[in-house]
Amino acid sequence: MMNGRRPTVRIQAIAENPGRFIVLFNTEFFNATYALTFGESVTGALALHRFAKMIENQYGKQVNIQLSGELLPFRSEAVKDILTGLGVTETEKSPAIG
Repeated sequence: MMNGRRPTVRIQAIAENPGRFIVLFNTEFFNATYALTFGESVTGALALHRFAKMIENQYGKQVNIQLSGELLPFRSEAVKDILTGLGVTETEKSPAIG
């Protein structure tokens, strides 16, 4: 399915909705994109965590997370904690996501 690669999710801000973000996961097998929108809050952090774990459980591999550069630093400690738990450090930035 993934040819040995880790599944990658991309997180970017929703321009017209400050404090809201979208997480995207493209699956080649189904030729589909799964998406989650969440706010920078405790419940948003939990939604992000569950989304990442859902993908990890499906593919049996840790999710690789790409953050759009303008997202750092997150204001919410809950979101920071979840990202840290998923292996993302505060200083990581991905190339521009288009």
